Amino acid sequence: MRIGQTDMAGNAGRILMCTALVSTLGITSVQAAQCYEDGLRAPIGYYQIPEARDGGSYNCEVIEPYRGDMNFTSKYEGSDSARNELNEDAYQAYLDATKTIRGFEKTVIAGADDYQVDGDGPAARDCVLENLDTWAQADALLPEEINHVGQAVRKWALAAAANAYLRVKLSSADSALDADRLNRIEAWFDQVANGVRGYYTDREPRKVNNHDYWAAWAVMATSVATEDCGHWNWSMSKFEEAMGQISSDGYLPKELSRQDRALEYLNYAMQPLTAIAVFAEVNGVSVHEQYGDGFATLAQNVVTGLDDSSAIEAITGYPQITDGLHTAWGLAWMRPWTETWGDLPGMNAFMTSYGPVKNTRLGGDIEFLYRVDPRWPTGRDPFPPGEIRIDF
Repeated sequence: MRIGQTDMAGNAGRILMCTALVSTLGITSVQAAQCYEDGLRAPIGYYQIPEARDGGSYNCEVIEPYRGDMNFTSKYEGSDSARNELNEDAYQAYLDATKTIRGFEKTVIAGADDYQVDGDGPAARDCVLENLDTWAQADALLPEEINHVGQAVRKWALAAAANAYLRVKLSSADSALDADRLNRIEAWFDQVANGVRGYYTDREPRKVNNHDYWAAWAVMATSVATEDCGHWNWSMSKFEEAMGQISSDGYLPKELSRQDRALEYLNYAMQPLTAIAVFAEVNGVSVHEQYGDGFATLAQNVVTGLDDSSAIEAITGYPQITDGLHTAWGLAWMRPWTETWGDLPGMNAFMTSYGPVKNTRLGGDIEFLYRVDPRWPTGRDPFPPGEIRIDF
């Protein structure tokens, strides 16, 4: 249902059972998963009303839409199947080609932080929406030519854009938003999400890795933004596929195959997997409980590896590259994990040392979004209120 429509049939009519969640690996589907059409929730922190501050005008930068093809060069160009040898020239070519798209990601998330965290008022909110609407009207990220690297770039951009949109939409009164503009943005999100799904559906099991998890996270954020149960169901099925990949000792074999970058990519995989799991919990699907042993063991292995990589080195046979892993954005997944399911040994020390954590593709200021339990109180109407203020 798009903004501005008035069909307000009973809640029961909006509840769709999320069937067809059995993954290609044959694992048990999530039980009692419900998709509340017109009522999918984000974590409670997304609804926080910003405290507007006085003074100063807001400088809005609108990023020119990217209109070219999306055949980009991989930074691992020339590497073998481990995809672990960085090609400096190829990486620079990649950075140059994707500069506009990455700038768009950072701009819309920064605008959401300006509005919701820093109190820059409606001008900051409108700047986020203006950027999204400009890209929507240009049919950006919907090229005729797109390779596998372009597919990766597109899903990351969708993850950032959908999160920025969720934040400003859910923390604003309906009367403050232009329905036509929101409809254009959501229709564009839907198109981009369909493109992401088209590429990452029915992939050969040997190819399924962290990219699929990021695709699932981008589409899940979109599902809440567009109130689309089809996108939600697809994301949940991809999450189950990921859970089915976890080995008995708590690792993701595809990420271990990255040799000296195994720890890097295990940690990278935990970012979207944690975000998906938290959104599922917020919507009443206890995936952590269902997959608790394997999922929690995977998380603990990553936390332990970040402190001492010797166990992963013993498994892979390679010393691990750890440069750049201990960062506020790289460890950002630990905050929503802790607030939702509690601290794992070693996790709090990392957040204390490297916080406050932020991550553009997970939503921006993660401390702001997840500094409280993200789940809605038991017994609350399944459709969260349009306005909420959280006191700390």
